[in-house]
Amino acid sequence: MKMRTKTKTKQRELPSPLLFLIPILGAACGTRAAAPPRTSALEAVRDSGEVVIGIGQDAAPFGYREGDDLVGFDFDIARAVVARLEAHLGRELKIRFKAVTDETRIGWVQSGEVHMSLCHTNCTRKRDARIDFTVPYGWDGKGVLYALGRGERDLAAFAGATIGIKRSSSSQGEIEAWFEGQGLEQPTLKVYDNHAAGIRALVDGQIDGFTDDNSIIINTAMRAGHGVGPSAALNVTKTSYSRAQFGIGLPENDSDWRDVLNYSLHDLWNDREFQAIYERWFGADSMCPIPLGQNRMEPFVIG
Repeated sequence: MKMRTKTKTKQRELPSPLLFLIPILGAACGTRAAAPPRTSALEAVRDSGEVVIGIGQDAAPFGYREGDDLVGFDFDIARAVVARLEAHLGRELKIRFKAVTDETRIGWVQSGEVHMSLCHTNCTRKRDARIDFTVPYGWDGKGVLYALGRGERDLAAFAGATIGIKRSSSSQGEIEAWFEGQGLEQPTLKVYDNHAAGIRALVDGQIDGFTDDNSIIINTAMRAGHGVGPSAALNVTKTSYSRAQFGIGLPENDSDWRDVLNYSLHDLWNDREFQAIYERWFGADSMCPIPLGQNRMEPFVIG
């Protein structure tokens, strides 16, 4: 008798459950497709022949308008740096200045709106978390500008007083830290859109003092016709609550660009062109003399 053979049904193989977990695990671990490498600002400038510089225009002596002309320490440094940059790149460069404010000087570097920014920008850790900086090219201190009607006062005398500050300045955290460190009552801080408005409020008796980088508040007050000094209507506290050191703001993690700009600043220092520019704006005949003293760029060894 012929036996019927039983046909074996082929089982369809199902994918392993682990295959479904791989994308989930990848997402949970933060893996993602590699982003395309970002072009260095150095390459962009070399290829286009143009460098876009964010420059402050409302804070003497760093960058401000005299009639139709843009002048100031930052402006002079920017042009001198680009001249040295041309030598490093071996080509002429066109400079395009774009006006930045305290509110845009960091964000425009991040977004690529400008290749670098010079706007009296103090190199703080909070800002360094968002952009990078060159070596410092300027130095200052921060005290409080006040009316001398009640005699000379030091910084501690402003405990519990009302002090004006410029919007988007790093001064707020710095002055609060100083008073806390001294165990003194915190001053009440009143924010103004610009230095001129804050100094007008001081002169009108609406606030007890106004603060920012000493060179800026002194220049702004004097350009508005107010004398500043021990025998004038306004004075600045001898004690500073914070140092300030200014750097050129650059895109984060772009070491090629940062290096060549540091070299350009070092070249200015080694050739003493930097010192000539500095003397023009902060020398003995300036509105706010700030001797270089121990401040220096410490250029790298050439070799």
